[in-house]
Amino acid sequence: LEAGSIESINSQSILFKNLLDISIVSIGWWSFGYSLSTSTGDAFAGDGSEAFSEPGSDWTLLFFSWAFAATSATIVSGAVAGRILLRTYVTISIVMGWLLFPIYFHWAYATNGWLFEIGFIDFAGSGVVHLGGGMAALVGSIIVGPRLSRFVYDYEALKWVDKKPRGHSVMMSFVGTLLLWFGWYGFNAGSTLGVSDGRFVVASTCLFNTSLATSASILTMSMIGALMPGKFSLFDVMNAALAGLVTVTAGCATVSGWGAIICGILAAPVYKLGSTGIASMRIDDPVDAISVHGLCGALGLLLAGLLSQETLVIRAYGEDYISDFNVGRQLGVQIAGFLAIAGLTAVAMLLLLLPQKYILGTVRINEQDELVGNDYGYFGAHAYPDWDEMVRNAKMHDKRVAEIKRRKEKKDWELGKVTWTKGRTSRSGVRMEKSREKSRDSKNLKESTQNTSSHNPLPTQDVQI
Repeated sequence: LEAGSIESINSQSILFKNLLDISIVSIGWWSFGYSLSTSTGDAFAGDGSEAFSEPGSDWTLLFFSWAFAATSATIVSGAVAGRILLRTYVTISIVMGWLLFPIYFHWAYATNGWLFEIGFIDFAGSGVVHLGGGMAALVGSIIVGPRLSRFVYDYEALKWVDKKPRGHSVMMSFVGTLLLWFGWYGFNAGSTLGVSDGRFVVASTCLFNTSLATSASILTMSMIGALMPGKFSLFDVMNAALAGLVTVTAGCATVSGWGAIICGILAAPVYKLGSTGIASMRIDDPVDAISVHGLCGALGLLLAGLLSQETLVIRAYGEDYISDFNVGRQLGVQIAGFLAIAGLTAVAMLLLLLPQKYILGTVRINEQDELVGNDYGYFGAHAYPDWDEMVRNAKMHDKRVAEIKRRKEKKDWELGKVTWTKGRTSRSGVRMEKSREKSRDSKNLKESTQNTSSHNPLPTQDVQI
């Protein structure tokens, strides 16, 4: 999805960063991050006693939560694509996967986490995964700055013009969107961590609510696109699908079918307005990660407080999770979780990136590497062969085919072959026969002219032109 949403000259670097995210978070989650997320320590974080965990029953949660950690870290990749230094991005991945996400996970899901104790509803991670990643993307985009080609000042109109480069492959983005949609069923329904003791009912609720919200968001964005001036954008529809998924994730187990549809209907305009507003502030987000994950993650937390039903909350979390459920109190809990996650992420990213920018010198690649693309700067070649090379190869192929054909005709001529097919000469045979006849006629005409010239020589004269 990310690779298709940016210019082709940066697609290899995006793929490489995603591989780095998974690798860095895998090692860090097993060795350190998971120990901060468990129900040890205090209300803020685990005590680290489960670092370098050995295989056991807890590895089920270890593996499942690792997938969420890698997802949270990867969100930042698309927002800073095309201009961030690799070393800077690696530090973001380490902080997100090893430190921030484990803390948020502990707050919301560990039995001694402070958000868990006050009844925070975020069943599959609208806040813990997406809001945290979206806020990191926002701070990273602001500090790194926009791409050189994104915002251009028009001196005649006296205003900034947004010249957002179009993604190079709609097909890649479309396939990525479908893969994410399919994988989201595993995230949301898998958050039940089982199917026994009635949890299969909760899982089925998560599954269909996920479908309803995504479908509603796609249809809403399609209507918005039809009513807006200008051309229709498939990228907007695909991002709206992701916005619906992010929004329903918090309450996928606790809202009704109508609640899921409301989540999807609201997600599309929030995404679109957020994307437009962020661009108007000259914040460059090539894949709209800030709007899709950050704003819609916050929206998901708020709607989980407004639309969750008490019976569904009890079925998903148990009778003892929230003793006295009411919408007003629950909305306050959701806002507290939103402020805590967004605030800590913003502070951590500022402390991480500002020293790199002003002490180490820079957090972005140089202008030359940005213009030719990260792919050439890091890998020495672009992901796709250039058109000149393709044209040269095509011409070389045509020359080889023509040479093979010429040699065959020459060989047939030397051997005097005339092939016959069903009583008629083939095309090559007819061509050779006509060539022989033309040669004989030319020879006879030449001999006749020589004979005529020898008997009746013509007078010569100079002709002035």
